[in-house]
Amino acid sequence: MKEFLKFVLSDFWIWLGFILILGQVLNFILRLYNKTWRHLNIRKHGYPPAHCDADGNFKPIKDATAND
Repeated sequence: MKEFLKFVLSDFWIWLGFILILGQVLNFILRLYNKTWRHLNIRKHGYPPAHCDADGNFKPIKDATAND
């Protein structure tokens, strides 16, 4: 571990590359986590939710005073 840190901190561009790769790996893990929970939620509750139309957009609020 000490050698790895010594290597990463030896040069700015190596450090920057390590940070970028680490960011991509963390982004992938978080997306995988998010998509798994989203899948389970949609599977349990269905899609779209009651407050959305078939495309997943919010339904327009109907004005009770409008005479359409």
